[in-house]
Amino acid sequence: MPLLDLDKITAGLPKTWDGFLRDWDRSLRAGNYPETTRYNYLLAGRPARPLPERERDT
Repeated sequence: MPLLDLDKITAGLPKTWDGFLRDWDRSLRAGNYPETTRYNYLLAGRPARPLPERERDT
């Protein structure tokens, strides 16, 4: 069973953060980082709670 599940890590995040973390994971895989290191880095980079969408100035 793989340790790293990107769907769980990115659950509830805005699409921008989801894409950022997936791109970062892809870069870490390209650098041959172990799965445990990638998991810890992605958890550290994930916001503690989803950020509110920026309100448009009217």
